[in-house]
Amino acid sequence: MNRKKTIALSTSAAAFLMVIIFAVVAVTSSITTIGGDFKVASAVESTAVKVHAGGGNATDMLSVFAPKHIQVSVGQSVTWDNPTTVAEPHTVTFVLDNKTMTGIVSPLAVVPNSTRFEAIPPNSNNEPLKGPGPNNVVIAINARTYIPTVIDSQGSARHLPPPAAAYTINGNEKYINSGWLIPKGMEKEYPGSSTAFTATFQKAGTYHYICLIHPWMTGSVNVK
Repeated sequence: MNRKKTIALSTSAAAFLMVIIFAVVAVTSSITTIGGDFKVASAVESTAVKVHAGGGNATDMLSVFAPKHIQVSVGQSVTWDNPTTVAEPHTVTFVLDNKTMTGIVSPLAVVPNSTRFEAIPPNSNNEPLKGPGPNNVVIAINARTYIPTVIDSQGSARHLPPPAAAYTINGNEKYINSGWLIPKGMEKEYPGSSTAFTATFQKAGTYHYICLIHPWMTGSVNVK
């Protein structure tokens, strides 16, 4: 009789222990969101953390990063996309050296009679903006804001291929930009733009970023 009771108690204890183990695993494997503004990704998570750049629709557009602040582990990735239902662009831009801050538009001098500009789409209501004076200055979109671009520690700039650029950040760069992020399916509105940007962080620290188009949009990635 005592032996039967012992076996029954052992079985109950084992079952209770398994419940505790499953609960611990579930907690340590989850992503915790605090107040909808701070996302912490566990070290065991292998997939990229998702962040939205903007959101909303034509009558109520959101100029925010959601979540605004996130925490990841060294070696983990973050992917930004634009879920807005209209083609409102945003950028994810890390200005790690203040001298590399740049603007959306850029004045460029064109050699007379060397370049012919054509509207895209054809016959649309588009026209290049020419500055006053005889120097044929054309005001254009700055490629280093429109196209995914990295400026390394030596000051050398290179472009990454859209529409879903990916880059591994070593922490020594001066400037990292996603390019203009457009909702999927709306790329024709801005030819050559991007629909997503993924950054993999290889060095601990806090990385602050902004949207160059809407500079009040700010966010940060805390890498542990």
